[in-house]
Amino acid sequence: RDLEQPPWIITFENLLSEEECKYLIEMGRKSNYERSEDVGKLLADGSYDSVQSQSRTSENAWCSYRNKCRDDPQVHLIHNRLEKITGIPTNHSEDFQVLKYEHGQFYRQHHDYIGHQRDRRSGPRMLTFFLYLSDVEEGGATNFPDLGIAVYPKMGKAVLWPSVLDSNPFDKEPRTDHEAQDVIKGQKYGANSWIHAHDYMAAQELGCT
Repeated sequence: RDLEQPPWIITFENLLSEEECKYLIEMGRKSNYERSEDVGKLLADGSYDSVQSQSRTSENAWCSYRNKCRDDPQVHLIHNRLEKITGIPTNHSEDFQVLKYEHGQFYRQHHDYIGHQRDRRSGPRMLTFFLYLSDVEEGGATNFPDLGIAVYPKMGKAVLWPSVLDSNPFDKEPRTDHEAQDVIKGQKYGANSWIHAHDYMAAQELGCT
């Protein structure tokens, strides 16, 4: 029955303050922005490689426990805010992936669901909470081609969407393919929060993601 109705896309105005946006951008800088990568091939130890892709030209940094970013009190408050909205504990969420798009950079059409995680301890990515950390003079929209919806960047704004079906949160929702459109003028900063079916942080500690 899920496919009888379009999937929901929810936007939030002013979810973050200007100070919080600037703080996450700075935490990304401290964690070192590097060229964004995609999931690659399966390795002998059961993990997956990461690869650079011509369809994704942004840079990103991870706000993680390893670099003490996730433990930061202000970052913790943001995680807790997302928990209150979704009702899902913060330990189900991956570390914030802080993104930087310069002029002409983009991420072509893709989906956030990662198939091999379905049967792993973390479970699949169920939801994406994308936070806009800056205004963009022109371009940089999050576009959902199959739904005819484009969400335009604005500092403090956020958009939430499902990667799985409501009726079965382990099955991919095929219609939430999306793209980060080219930044035509200015810079775009954002942050991904990917929320899993199970305790992602516990699974990450065991190397089972």
